[in-house]
This record gives sequence, structure tokens and C-alpha cells, in this order.
Amino acid sequence: MARRPDAVSELRRGALELALLAFLDRGPSFSGAILDGLAEATNGGMALTEGALYPALGRLEKNGMLEPEWRKEVEGRRARKYYSLTDEGKERLVQLSKAWAELADGMQKLIGGED
Repeated sequence: MARRPDAVSELRRGALELALLAFLDRGPSFSGAILDGLAEATNGGMALTEGALYPALGRLEKNGMLEPEWRKEVEGRRARKYYSLTDEGKERLVQLSKAWAELADGMQKLIGGED
């Protein structure tokens, strides 16, 4: 019997997907730079481990939202896998951004006590 994901896990997964797409919308990047960049851009709110990052990147790639490219930047060093957004990834970013803005606005009203 498959385990059903709980609501918190689903929320985190959606936030991570949005964060990755938004970060990669700035330009292609590799995993180490993504980890550091997300943590910095979110003031530590999206401080991830490689164990959380790689499955998320894999899902986005499998779903056609990311295009990988191997780049060898320095002679004698391994090539790095860079990720960039596809057209589908850009469309998904627009969808998730709108949904996030609506959710954040509604939550702010709820927390702030506005009607």
C-alpha cells in the first residue's frame, strides 16, 4: 500500500518546485550553485540538502520543465550538469507564481485579521 503524502509535504514540494523554477529563470545553473543561491535568496528559508535537491530536479526534468546540459568549464575537472528552464518550465513558473501570490495574499489577510 502506497503511503499518502501529508499536507505539509505537499506544500513543501510545491514551494520547492516554485523556488527552483524561479531561481533557474534567472539563468542556467548547476546543483551546488542552486543550493547556495536558494539559501541566500530566501534568507535560509530554502536551505536544502542534496538529498532534497536532486529528486526535485529529477522530477522537473522528467516532467519536461528543465533541460540539462553537461558543461566542462575547467580542464582537468569534471563536467557539471547545468539546468535551464524549458518553455514548459516557464509556463509552470507563471502558473505557480500566480497561485503562490493568491495564497500568500489570502494567508496575510488571515494572519493580519483583515476581512
